[in-house]
Amino acid sequence: MPKLHFAISNPQGKRQGFSLLEVLLAIAILGGAMVVIGQLINLGYRSAVEAKIRSDANILVDGKMAEVSAGIIELQSVSSSVIEENPDWMYSVDVQQSGQLGLLMVVVSVEQTPSSSANPISMSVVRFMPDPDYDPLDYIDEE
Repeated sequence: MPKLHFAISNPQGKRQGFSLLEVLLAIAILGGAMVVIGQLINLGYRSAVEAKIRSDANILVDGKMAEVSAGIIELQSVSSSVIEENPDWMYSVDVQQSGQLGLLMVVVSVEQTPSSSANPISMSVVRFMPDPDYDPLDYIDEE
């Protein structure tokens, strides 16, 4: 039985394959795509790190406000105290009279220490609390 040979015929006699220009263009497109993908990965990583830091700040500020509300931290103004559990963060408490009798406006802020970050992140929470020194009988008009 005779063997069958399949050959691709090229009537113009041109070579099959890619030209050097096509290969260089494909490599340039691939390289550009790799650079863009690398930048997107870097951006995603930085965003994830910032989200983690903001989440940590939120947990710390809520914890300090809970300590103030529970009386663990005295209801008085404190400036830039280091958080013992996390020394990379500082907290401040600002206690002010509010516009309503018997209520204090308490602002708790946390901020990264300047040595721990080039761009420190800070977060604050405001809560109105009863004034422990308020006595409503002091404000009743005696007739």
